[in-house]
Amino acid sequence: MKRSIRADLAKVRQLAFRRMEKCGDLLKRLYRHRSYIDRRGDAGLIWNVYDWLSVPLTLWPVDFEGLARHLVTVVEKQTEADPQLLMLLRLVGAPPNAEAQRIVGDYEHDVSNGRYEKLVLQQEKFIELENQLANDPELLAAWNELKRHFKIERFQNQRGVIRRRMSQERNFREGWGFDWRSSKARFLVIFDALCYRWDLYGVEKDRPLLLKVSVNPTPHGTMIVIPRHWSFDKRRDLNWPEIGKLHRAHGASRQGPKLSISRVQRNEEALVAKKHFDEATRKGLRGDARTTHVLAGLGKDPRTDASCVKRLLRLAKGRTPAKALT
Repeated sequence: MKRSIRADLAKVRQLAFRRMEKCGDLLKRLYRHRSYIDRRGDAGLIWNVYDWLSVPLTLWPVDFEGLARHLVTVVEKQTEADPQLLMLLRLVGAPPNAEAQRIVGDYEHDVSNGRYEKLVLQQEKFIELENQLANDPELLAAWNELKRHFKIERFQNQRGVIRRRMSQERNFREGWGFDWRSSKARFLVIFDALCYRWDLYGVEKDRPLLLKVSVNPTPHGTMIVIPRHWSFDKRRDLNWPEIGKLHRAHGASRQGPKLSISRVQRNEEALVAKKHFDEATRKGLRGDARTTHVLAGLGKDPRTDASCVKRLLRLAKGRTPAKALT
């Protein structure tokens, strides 16, 4: 595969979440050693990680930035990858297709700016609740008290935002343990409690950030979060066609009882076709004679197109997924 560092860097520059700043140098360092990499037995696996660096962060199943840093060390020292590393490189697989990357990459720019309007309708609900929150005297008093106890600038990012610790899939809580040993640990516990009390995901300078209805693709699926303050209307609140488009970027195909039954039947037919194909081969049949034998075994009209047999044989060998033939 022919690569262009200029094109790869241009692609990374278009991504959200400061990806050029984080991954641009890694791409350059790996590309600089392309001749040496191409001579290695694991060249394909290394270039696969290189390609993942320009995939939208939302789709990453592992930390490819950290993995690439480790691989750069391996390449620059011209050492062999250890067996566990090779196993990891094989397991991560190839990046999603270009269309999936485009759809998710475009959406990442909306997410990075807190914009969910494309997928979440009824913004009037949110505006009403946000206005109420801005004028809540109890919240203002609690925030001012927190600022008296802590230097909040220590916990703000470049935009002046402090985010509470996030809930995770299936309500797992990383870093959940109570810790009162340091000023930072105390601040995080108190800030989490404040955010829970007023249903915030954080505070930007002195502005409370009300938790929004959000739709987020992840490497493993699509997460929809409906805040507890939100009176949810499943028909009016979400743009389901756009959500479906985003979710299908993962590669999900049409499913359902009829389709599933069809795929089971096609799998069974493929095994029968393979059985008769092997039988014809043992008898010395070739070409059209072998195809006719398979069609007869399947109970099909001998005038059936030979491509039908080829598709079934590919399916039987596991080269073509059943859903692609439905």
